[in-house]
Amino acid sequence: MYYVNPYIKDLYRVKYHDDREGVLRLDMNESPVGLPEEVVAGVKEKITPDYISTYPQKDELVRILAEHNRISPENISVTGGSDEAMRLIFQCFAKPEGEVLTVSPTFEMYDVYSKMFGMKHVEVSYNEEFEVSPEEILAAINSETSLVILLNPNSPIGTAYSEKEVREIIELSAKNGAIVVVDEAYHYYMENTVMGMIGEYDNLLVLRTFSKLCAIAGLRIGYVSGNEQLIHYIENAESTFNVNNVAILFAKEIMQTPGLLDRLYDTWKEGHEYALYALKRLGYRVQSGYGNYILFWPNKDSKKLIAELKEKDVWVRDYGRGVLKGWVRVSTGDRQSMERFVQALQLVDHD
Repeated sequence: MYYVNPYIKDLYRVKYHDDREGVLRLDMNESPVGLPEEVVAGVKEKITPDYISTYPQKDELVRILAEHNRISPENISVTGGSDEAMRLIFQCFAKPEGEVLTVSPTFEMYDVYSKMFGMKHVEVSYNEEFEVSPEEILAAINSETSLVILLNPNSPIGTAYSEKEVREIIELSAKNGAIVVVDEAYHYYMENTVMGMIGEYDNLLVLRTFSKLCAIAGLRIGYVSGNEQLIHYIENAESTFNVNNVAILFAKEIMQTPGLLDRLYDTWKEGHEYALYALKRLGYRVQSGYGNYILFWPNKDSKKLIAELKEKDVWVRDYGRGVLKGWVRVSTGDRQSMERFVQALQLVDHD
């Protein structure tokens, strides 16, 4: 009988293979409309047969990102989405049978990777008021802790950590030999970032993605930042050409087009504020912090609501356990998409 890694053999995974073409995609925190047409058209002109026949070169994009973040190119590695960066971090720094510490709820892949790499997943839970205690996080860090994962802001609840809280967690983790990963997938939706701290701490890694505000989730590109030694280890574990040419080209265009990030943010903010106001006006209990999503408590069973919205080609998601059980999350985007969502909601979710 052939060998199968025991951590992989019985690992439960949820695959997202549903046909979502033509529907209003508000279930996975993507942009519902994507980049402006003229930006896409401009990039298409650069996709020549010669360009896509050549192995990818990331150096120019790394330089652009380093300049954008005011750090050195040696502090960045571009990856196949921030999801690949997560996997590489576990591959490089996860102690066998050590502990990975997260809050709960948080991005599901951190639990998947903890199981995949044979780690114990320690969770500090949000309370019913959607608050999580930094003191409880600190109390959970010990000599068995290998990785501490902080989403800032956290998905799906949208709360953020203060600089003081992050520093306390990083410093205590360092004393216990643990790496701190600050996942900033939603950092463009708030002003604060810990990117400037990577020069101060040798146990800090920061993740970024182009899948949210930058609206190219389908191209799978992101990056990880940290001190030069940590990045060196991560690049040792990377495949030779881990990001494709088209993704690199779009990422460069996004970062180099004057005013584009501000334009994308303003478009999102208008729609987000409309949706938030409409949900409150309709009498829903809502939770909205930082990030391109809103949680609301429906008037009927959440699974029934989601099924009925799907019949109208509007996709949102709910949660089956923990503090979010029964809540519905809607991704937010442009005003027109949010108007369509609210109209559909009013049709299916009456008091």
